[in-house]
Amino acid sequence: MGSTERTILTRLQTNLQAIDGTGSFNYDFSPADSVIIGSLHVGSAPRAPGIYIQPLRINSSRNAGRTLLRNYDREMTVQIDVFVPRTGEGTANAVLAATDAVSDVMRALEADPTVNGVGRDVELDVTAYDGEQVNLPGYGIGVLQVFIEYAEQRGA
Repeated sequence: MGSTERTILTRLQTNLQAIDGTGSFNYDFSPADSVIIGSLHVGSAPRAPGIYIQPLRINSSRNAGRTLLRNYDREMTVQIDVFVPRTGEGTANAVLAATDAVSDVMRALEADPTVNGVGRDVELDVTAYDGEQVNLPGYGIGVLQVFIEYAEQRGA
């Protein structure tokens, strides 16, 4: 069956694999191995276009007046790294390419704010930059921190 957290990660992966470059999407992340749960191997070049999903932390708490007695409120923080190729020279080109890519990702995640009924809400914190800033020339890079709120039944 797997944990709630596993369910959330695999649903995020499925939602991001639905970005297919058609309609209002700018990029195609639908090919196999374009959306990966886990981080890059050290020394390997990132796939572009490619998305890497990495869980960062889970906060578990009980809030008086809000949390049901049998539950814990949880917030899972997931980092999503998006790599796209530059389409021309210059920092502006890489940043604009990354901005288009994170826009695709935001639309895909915001279309399913309950993460298929598991969560209460999804919030995003997003940045886009030129890969040259981190010694990855030729890439536009987007980083999203995704905050997923959900409840977990105590002792279950």
